[in-house]
Amino acid sequence: MTARSVTEPSWLTVSRACQMLGVDASTLRLWTDAGRIPVFRTPGGHRRYREEHLTGFLHSQQQKRHGLADVMGDRGARLIPGTSRRRIREQQWYADLDPKAADTMRLTCRTLMDALTTYLSGGRGRRAALAAGEDAGRALGLQVAALRFSPAEATRTFLFFKGSITQSVSSRLPLPSERRVRSIRHIDLFLDRVMVQMMAVYEQTG
Repeated sequence: MTARSVTEPSWLTVSRACQMLGVDASTLRLWTDAGRIPVFRTPGGHRRYREEHLTGFLHSQQQKRHGLADVMGDRGARLIPGTSRRRIREQQWYADLDPKAADTMRLTCRTLMDALTTYLSGGRGRRAALAAGEDAGRALGLQVAALRFSPAEATRTFLFFKGSITQSVSSRLPLPSERRVRSIRHIDLFLDRVMVQMMAVYEQTG
């Protein structure tokens, strides 16, 4: 083994990085653009990732405390009013989450909330954000199926989250009336697409 092979960092392609993290390219791109994972661009414009950065990211996610913010992500938890948070903690499915399931759902929901935030900000990233949201919806479909939710329970739980987020935008965030209405419409469109994907995968799994 040469000194060069010892000191030279291990660079991964997008495909290899996705395999290591267990996500698709749109989710990895969203995390990268949000600054959560460092990226290097080759002279040809291709993205490359250092293996140790990905390992560190996975380790940091696994060390998180299991709480509401850990399941939904900081952004999602901040959007949910206090009364709704208490109702979530009272749900049997929340109490039944084992650490591994909580880790998986936490990453999925954080991706979903990051995608929603990017989608609401508009611009060129909206299409990628919607794709990442739909990917998160498909992942949630597998997760709620594993929790043995009935179709009614899965739908009711998702609509509960959707209603809480919409309520926050309409009553808690200091937005002008016109922008608030537009944001609510975008949230409805985004989360409706997510729920369609979630239930489609859920039905296929069941």
